[in-house]
Amino acid sequence: MGLTKTYKDGTTPTVCIIGAGFSGMCAAIRLQTQLNLDTYTIFELEPELGGTWWSNTYPGCACDVKSINYQFSFEPNYEWSKTYAGQQEILEYQRRVAKKYNLYEKIRFRTEITHAEWREELQQWVLDWTNWNTGETGQMFADIVFSGMGPLRIPQIPKQFDAFEGPKWHTAQWNHDYDLTNKRIAVVGSGASAIQVVPAIVDKVKKLEFYQRSATYIVPRRNTNNSALWKFLFKYVPFVHLLYYKLTYWASESTIRAFSTKWQHTPTRRIAMFLAWSYRFWQIRDKELRKKLTPNYILGCRRIVVSSDYFPALAKKNVSVHTARITDVKGTTLTLSDGSQQEVDALVLATGFHTQDILSEGLLTGKNGHDIMKVWGQDPKTYYGITSAETPNMFFLLGPNTGLGHNSVLFMIETSCEYAIMAIAHMMEKDLSSIQATPKACKDFVDEVEEKMKGMVWSSDCKSWYQNEQGKVTALWWSTCTHYWWRLRKFRHQHFVGIQRSTSRTYAL
Repeated sequence: MGLTKTYKDGTTPTVCIIGAGFSGMCAAIRLQTQLNLDTYTIFELEPELGGTWWSNTYPGCACDVKSINYQFSFEPNYEWSKTYAGQQEILEYQRRVAKKYNLYEKIRFRTEITHAEWREELQQWVLDWTNWNTGETGQMFADIVFSGMGPLRIPQIPKQFDAFEGPKWHTAQWNHDYDLTNKRIAVVGSGASAIQVVPAIVDKVKKLEFYQRSATYIVPRRNTNNSALWKFLFKYVPFVHLLYYKLTYWASESTIRAFSTKWQHTPTRRIAMFLAWSYRFWQIRDKELRKKLTPNYILGCRRIVVSSDYFPALAKKNVSVHTARITDVKGTTLTLSDGSQQEVDALVLATGFHTQDILSEGLLTGKNGHDIMKVWGQDPKTYYGITSAETPNMFFLLGPNTGLGHNSVLFMIETSCEYAIMAIAHMMEKDLSSIQATPKACKDFVDEVEEKMKGMVWSSDCKSWYQNEQGKVTALWWSTCTHYWWRLRKFRHQHFVGIQRSTSRTYAL
């Protein structure tokens, strides 16, 4: 039986989509292709679509998931130039897909949703917006809202660096006007962005001071070029592309055991740790440097990064690796806890994002006038990261507990979006003005995730952006992508309640 595509009176809901990255694009395309619905508007703060792939333009920026899995399953790209695509190529892919589905006609660029409030009496969301180009403000009344804002969007910039008097910028706000040639550059942070930036700039700078808060597990990145023959086979020979896509997907799925602390998965985890150790030993010959670059925590509890040029870059003569804490910043001088000082010309902050601050305070007002950020804090109560009891008719894409440590998040975005589409179709079929997950369904999901996470490395003692301040993992899904899809392959109406359009009465579905 197909999806219901209109209400009984022939109308369709008005939809607001916040964000024009992969999540917002997926929502818009699926509304078009599965529900024939074009009564939607996309609000995008930036002047172009792309989300994180528009914002992050730092040297070396690329995806650490293989290209063939970092694309919409319904919109395959046969022309990826390499195994791992760079930022510009991913952005071009997004633009091509957006043009194909005429998304540009639906996007309001440089327009920010400054507040969204659920009005029970209207059974609608009222969204305040501001166009930062013109200063114009206004409101939109929407029956449905998709939040595609994503967790990696608000740069985390430690206050101590406000005192730095030279040029400084976060990797997500790269200063392309500053010439790095023959300059003394400080890079603070040792996550994925830093690991990509350092090799890309090391041969250009005079001196690179690298400040590592903690070492990172690195696995080799075999980034080969896709030949013309491969591209031909992908495009014209039946099933070649699909087979390669599936093999790559299942290879990534199989690595989930390396993140388990259960005794039966110990051999898998130890083999992975040995491979990471041997790779580090092979690439770093200097014992002191190798010691600095050796993690002191279990593999996987922080993000594992793929790179084949990071270790060689740090071994270069113009690089100094610092593991002491930065205690003072004066002028352009950094003082460390070991008493050493470094004078630099510019400061690059690869210090990550505010991943736990899912919503800014005051942005989202849900049922009964409650500020959702105050209700949730850093412990969001959602139904599979997609919706909640406090936010009727609102669907989060790449929401809480849907991030991954082993595979492509685009799979999770698509799966969440498909579930939201089923929920909207159910609303129209049953002639509902609103639908929301029950508090019990949300609590059961959050409780299960918390229990299952006890058997995963992400809940270990090492601190990571996966965890909130209490050490609870709120960013990741605990199992395979396939398991997430299996749970959400059908709409579970028993976990929701709705309000009938004609009677305005709440009833269980």
